Amino acid sequence: MSPDIKTRNDAVSSYSKYKDELSSYSSGDNDIYMFGCDTFTNDLLRNAEGGASKICNLALNFLRHLKERNDSSYQKDGCKYLLYWLYVDVLNKETTIENTLIVYKALNKTFNVHNDGFNMFDNYINQMNKDTYDKVEKITNIYDVFNKYISQVTSEGPGKKCTSDCINLFTSYADECRKLDDKDFCNELILFRKQYNFFIQSVRMCEKEEYLLPPVETFDTVNVIILPFSLIFVTSLILLLLYKFTAFGPWISHLISKKKNIWDNINEETDQILNSYEMVEDNSKRNYNIAYNLS
Repeated sequence: MSPDIKTRNDAVSSYSKYKDELSSYSSGDNDIYMFGCDTFTNDLLRNAEGGASKICNLALNFLRHLKERNDSSYQKDGCKYLLYWLYVDVLNKETTIENTLIVYKALNKTFNVHNDGFNMFDNYINQMNKDTYDKVEKITNIYDVFNKYISQVTSEGPGKKCTSDCINLFTSYADECRKLDDKDFCNELILFRKQYNFFIQSVRMCEKEEYLLPPVETFDTVNVIILPFSLIFVTSLILLLLYKFTAFGPWISHLISKKKNIWDNINEETDQILNSYEMVEDNSKRNYNIAYNLS
């Protein structure tokens, strides 16, 4: 079952919860005064709705929320969505991502200095670029297309209108995620595929494979071959280092020497027994020959 669709009238991405959280501050339901925002200014926010102080308060409330969650994955994705929100909802795409990041870093500095931010989001924000925004935009876009499709087929009977524009979008995005090996982007697509295929199969009752989205993952033959040999190499290297530079070397040498002495002693005793047996056998034959000749 796919609870995200069953319990709602639309599909939801992992970014939807961040959108809802920011909306709650805009409505005043969850708004808390954040220190430093009353004096916060920025030329790029001059024409923003409510002005720089309001945008500061909304953004810092959201950063406070991320801090309180104490979940690195949740915080990382939340920081990505805040970039998207600043660029799309606040600046209306009227500037560049680079300028948006300047605003973002100024807001984050106010959070650190005046609200005990402890620089906990600096690393996430400093690594952001246009590609960060593009990935969030693509995931948001494909969910928008999907939800538009859901609303269009609500009145249609089951088994009808089984295809949507999501198929081409998904194929393109999946190819991109595999080429770039972008695990976060791929994981978002995996989540989308699960919801989409559930809707097509269980709600629309479309059963043909051609209506379903293919898996995002690919079978990596190279890694399957290389991994065992890599493990063998690393294990051998570790054993060599242990042998040369730790007490493990003398200990194993002593053990091998001890085992060798035991085997040498066993072989020596075996040789002695065989020699004794051969001497006895020779004497026995000699006595037999003497007795035979006398007779």
